[in-house]
Amino acid sequence: MILSRILAKSRIAREEVPSRIAAWGPVFFDAIVLFAILFAAFPWLNNWMSLQGLSMAPKVAILFVIYFIPIQLVLILSAYWAARSRAMSEPDQNQSLR
Repeated sequence: MILSRILAKSRIAREEVPSRIAAWGPVFFDAIVLFAILFAAFPWLNNWMSLQGLSMAPKVAILFVIYFIPIQLVLILSAYWAARSRAMSEPDQNQSLR
């Protein structure tokens, strides 16, 4: 999310339309970094949940909050900035009809 946003904002400011790979590559990089961080945190989190003696429902809720929500947030925002950097700067055809 950080890399794709920084690159997209600078490309938008320069009015540069990147290639498909140049726009979506940072999204892939952001996803890989996030998955690596969450993968490294899983043994610690799993050990902590085992020591707490939590039942299944709290474990699922904790995993949802710590894994699912950040993954969705990063991928959606990264994809938003990638798509925005690929968008043409010309006005839409629908806007000219107003």
